[in-house]
Amino acid sequence: MPIDMKGIIADTLLAMTKQKGIDKVTVKALIEECHISRQTFYYHFQDIMEVIEWSMERAVQETIKYTQKADTLKEALTYLIDSAVENHELIHKLMDSQKRAQMEKLLIRAIKIYLQAFIEAKARTLSISYGDVEIALDFYAFGISGLLLTYCQQKNLDTKGLAEQICRLLPSNSHHD
Repeated sequence: MPIDMKGIIADTLLAMTKQKGIDKVTVKALIEECHISRQTFYYHFQDIMEVIEWSMERAVQETIKYTQKADTLKEALTYLIDSAVENHELIHKLMDSQKRAQMEKLLIRAIKIYLQAFIEAKARTLSISYGDVEIALDFYAFGISGLLLTYCQQKNLDTKGLAEQICRLLPSNSHHD
């Protein structure tokens, strides 16, 4: 079985980020922790930011796989919120970095992709234009991102309750509870 070097690099970066924050992680420190050469790192990634982007895309794809099995939007949103709560330490370390603007864009993009996948898989009966769907996706991605950043660090967060509240704010023909 081939070694998933990209995965090893990404997982190591995320562990290092949780420990000391993204601003303190250098390519040099990362390759030392991975026990790889600089050449191996640059074969797979251009820089630290690309590792973060790849990690986010991988997480979104895993989350989308679950979403496609979810019967309701509430179930899908609960899973998303649970994931944010589980990773709140990492999310806040990334947001507390000098790259906050880039991190916010990545988070919003990830949530937009997630919502779009749900709509494509489950809500085929939407009767709005493509342009309106794009604006709606942006609107809800920004809103949900803000909610996740605000609430995911709370102890004993009622994730199902928060998902239910979000669902009540969505147009009624876009989900089935």
